[in-house]
Amino acid sequence: MNLIKFLLLVQLFLLGGKNMLLAQQKDDVIYLMDGQQKKGKIVTIADDLIKFSYPGESVLYELKKDKINKIVFANGREEVFEQTATTETTNATKSLGPSGNLLAVIPFEIASNDQSIMTDVMRKKIQESCAEAIQGQKLAVQLQDPRTTNAILAKNGINFADIEHHTPDDLAKILNVDYVVMGVYDIENKGASTYGSSVSTYDAKQKGDKEKGTAVTSNNSYTVVNYDTKVHVTIYDNTGRQLFSDSRSPFFGNLDSYKGALKTLAKRMPLK
Repeated sequence: MNLIKFLLLVQLFLLGGKNMLLAQQKDDVIYLMDGQQKKGKIVTIADDLIKFSYPGESVLYELKKDKINKIVFANGREEVFEQTATTETTNATKSLGPSGNLLAVIPFEIASNDQSIMTDVMRKKIQESCAEAIQGQKLAVQLQDPRTTNAILAKNGINFADIEHHTPDDLAKILNVDYVVMGVYDIENKGASTYGSSVSTYDAKQKGDKEKGTAVTSNNSYTVVNYDTKVHVTIYDNTGRQLFSDSRSPFFGNLDSYKGALKTLAKRMPLK
C-alpha cells in the first residue's frame, strides 16, 4: 500500500511540474491598435511606454502605450489601455493641430454609369494616390498606411462597398485615427469616338499602263472612350465634424485624371 501511495505521489509531482513548465513557457501577448500581435515577456510598464523582449532574446524593445489596445499576460490577466481623446480646435477651417494628427485615407467611392470600372482595385488605386498626394505636401499629419487601413476595415467586417453605410466618426474610432479622408470619384462615360483617315494609291498591273490598273485604299482608325470626371474630397475629425470639403474637375477627362486632381486638392487642405 505504501508503495502504491508513493508511486501516485511521484506521478502527481511529475504532472504538476509539467504544468508549471508549460505555464512558464506561456508568453504575454500585446494587441496593437492596428491589429498586430506581439508575443514575449513584458518587462516594465511606464507612463507612456512598455518594454518587452521576444521569447529567447534578452534585447529589450519599446512600444508606446498609445499604440497598444490591450495586453493579455501569461497568467491570464488582461489589461486594456484606454486612449485619451484628443482636443481639437473648434474652428473647422483652422489648421489641424499637432497634438492628434493621425490621418487615414478611406478607399474612395466610385459613382459611374459604367459598371465595369466600379471595382475594389480602382477604389484602392485612388486611395493610394490620395495618400501620396497628401504625403507629397509634407503636411503636419501622420498618414496611416493604406494597407493598414484596409486590413483593419477587413478585420471589422467592412467591405469597400459597405463603407458608405458607416459614419466618419465610426470609421475614425474603428481605425483609431484622429482624421479620416473620404472621397468620391464621379465618372461619366460619354461614349466612344472613332478617328481615322483613308489613303488611296494607284497600283498599275503594268508599269505605265494606267487604264488596266486598280485603286488601293488603306484605312487607319482608332477609337477613344470619352469620360467626364470629377473628384470630391472631404476631411472629418473623429467626432464626425467636417473640416474640409472641395471638388476638382480635370480639364482632360480620362480614367487616370484623378491623380492630378488629388494633387491640386491636397494643396488646399488645411493641414499646414
